[in-house]
Amino acid sequence: MASDARNESLSRPAIRQFVLCHRHAACATVGFPITHRRASAWPSIRHALLKNLLPRFGVNARFVDLCNHDAVRAAMTPRTRVLYCESLSNPLLEVSDLPALAAIAHESGARLVVDNTFTPMILSPLRHGADVVVHSLTKFVNGTSDCVAGCVVSSRDFIAQLNDINSGPSMLLGPVLDSTRAASILKNLHSLHVRLRQHGANALHLARRLEALGYPVHYPGLASHPHHTLLGGLMNPGYGWGGMLTLDAGDHAAANRLMTLLQRDKVGYLAVSLGYFKTLFTTPGHSTSSEIPIDERSAAGLRDGLIRFSIGLDEDIAQTMIRIESCLAEANVKPADGAHP
Repeated sequence: MASDARNESLSRPAIRQFVLCHRHAACATVGFPITHRRASAWPSIRHALLKNLLPRFGVNARFVDLCNHDAVRAAMTPRTRVLYCESLSNPLLEVSDLPALAAIAHESGARLVVDNTFTPMILSPLRHGADVVVHSLTKFVNGTSDCVAGCVVSSRDFIAQLNDINSGPSMLLGPVLDSTRAASILKNLHSLHVRLRQHGANALHLARRLEALGYPVHYPGLASHPHHTLLGGLMNPGYGWGGMLTLDAGDHAAANRLMTLLQRDKVGYLAVSLGYFKTLFTTPGHSTSSEIPIDERSAAGLRDGLIRFSIGLDEDIAQTMIRIESCLAEANVKPADGAHP
């Protein structure tokens, strides 16, 4: 089961193309003949790629709330070629209804491309109608933050198009991963199922405790998460609900105080990556999403005090929670109004 699910996380029935980084994977799935695309809230570099760079090559993107299927359907046009989503959005942790989005895409003759970086093994998008899956291998799949890589997973014919000697983006643009890094990632892939279970178990423990204390925590494994039932119906059992959670500290100053104390007390590191064996935390509105205009961040619900956590592989997560509670108190980050620890 572990082996099958691990292969399915990179879509076993299909063929994989490994590339130098996640953005190369995204570009490879688009190709330059594409005219319209859809996306929701994105990290800033990808947002800039879609909004500022690709239009120079005739590739135009429209951004829409992917949880609003009527809006998605209304945004599709005869020229739309790709509907692009994240299985679990970064950083707001919204779950995409993959079967519904696949149906909308296919009604218009478009492909559904799914970024599955946050949920390898946990979700298998090809099983739910996706045509192409991309991963940032840098994150959970590799797990050691020592290389940068991505991959594209799709049918044999699609990958052959990417590699076509005369017109394939992977062949002509050259974003192919070197053999040393590929071998290193393959080695780490064999422990992915073990690591994901621990990431998920630790994240669920922290999320439940923070919620019980009254803090505004967002984690899809909590029954209070608006998409908890949706993800439960899509996920592969046995690998947890993922290692990502968010906590709203109220404002940016409070978030900075808290993260400084968490790093001081060795809870983890202030860093923008994720999927590492140590806990990592950052404020996306001032790091990974900082280049998105403020009004667009506000419209997407990306608050200044929002902290994104990538929960690590701590052996004693209860002890970690004790340190977190101490840091919360020292940083004067209080539970939500009306909540009492």
